Amino acid sequence: MLIFLLESPALKIEKTQIQQILRSRLKPTKQDSDQQTISVDVLSIVANAAVTISKDSDIFFENEILAVVHRVKSKSSGLATTSVWCWMGRETQLGDKEEKKLSELAKRYGTTPKFIHQLSEPSELVQILGGRLAIRQGSRNHWTSENTTMHLVRSLNDVILVDEHDLSIRNLCSAFSYCFTILGSIYIWHGCGSTPKERQAALSYAQTLSPDPVSPTELVEGENDDDELFWMMLGDEDFARADYWRWRRASAEVDPSIWRIDCRNPSKLSSPVEFLSTERNLQASVYIINCVWEFFVLVGKEARGERQAILTALQIAKRMSEEVASGRPFKPTVHVLIVPSQLPVDLRLGIRDMDEAWLNNGEIPHHLNLISCVNAEEHLKKFVWERSSLADLTLLPLGISADHISR
Repeated sequence: MLIFLLESPALKIEKTQIQQILRSRLKPTKQDSDQQTISVDVLSIVANAAVTISKDSDIFFENEILAVVHRVKSKSSGLATTSVWCWMGRETQLGDKEEKKLSELAKRYGTTPKFIHQLSEPSELVQILGGRLAIRQGSRNHWTSENTTMHLVRSLNDVILVDEHDLSIRNLCSAFSYCFTILGSIYIWHGCGSTPKERQAALSYAQTLSPDPVSPTELVEGENDDDELFWMMLGDEDFARADYWRWRRASAEVDPSIWRIDCRNPSKLSSPVEFLSTERNLQASVYIINCVWEFFVLVGKEARGERQAILTALQIAKRMSEEVASGRPFKPTVHVLIVPSQLPVDLRLGIRDMDEAWLNNGEIPHHLNLISCVNAEEHLKKFVWERSSLADLTLLPLGISADHISR
């Protein structure tokens, strides 16, 4: 047997702290009511050239570097100011020439560029673009409506976000609406949890998928979606259709929220996180993810031995679940997800920027390391383990790291 010393117990959390943490979730930033938009220009940055995009400027492509130039005027003072946002698709790299061009562009307007990466677009930027942002795969110059495509339409932080995914049933989720182009036809599929705003947005976005006015085939999950061609193209495997999604359509709260837990500063145990994909020390951190109908404690690969942080996160997540239960059809379940791990399908699609490969440093394992709250607490109470339980360093019990074994 191997013996491990227990670290400090979970910090004591008061009811008022739980309420404060729940209230601390990040709210979408809106344009100041004193400011009036004068103009919005979207420019494609290629080497040292900047070319204005005159059509479909709210549709971005993942191989683009774009500058969004937003000019506003203060209603009270009459003064005009300009902001320059630099958006980078995930299939791009910022070269010296592009960086110089962006600096020149921002300098012209007396500002500095705000750099934004794909899937971490703040709602403020989407509002500037008119309240909707669509991101497609491939190239703007080579994109064609004849492609077979799949686009997820979601409402998040008061704006509409449309993301193209590979055509696969693995990317289908009952929470949202989708638009498809399949063999020259356009389909719209509404998951049972998709909101009226998402359904209307999908109908509107479908019109951008063809050069001609279209009448898409509209399907609603569980009502009229027994179209053979549709399911033949997607595949016949299971998809992300947790039973709780049926509550989403009429829920007053649908947006997930995330907090980072840090026990080194008891006066500030949690920090709200806007985007997981922008976290610099994710693998060394512990997070609480509020998916409205279930909670996850996410433990980074390098944080598996941080027993106090994990215990504290578990305690907070359980108390959060109890606090919000009166406004839910049931008390949300609490799970613990330990990296490296595959992602539960509903979580992977429910959190927009939660990329499975990125979360696992590029190598997706074959296992799903997800345990219940009860099992997690049992792991953290133990200090003696059989050697057989410690053989696989990627599946160690919760609260134990590879460093513990090497001691």
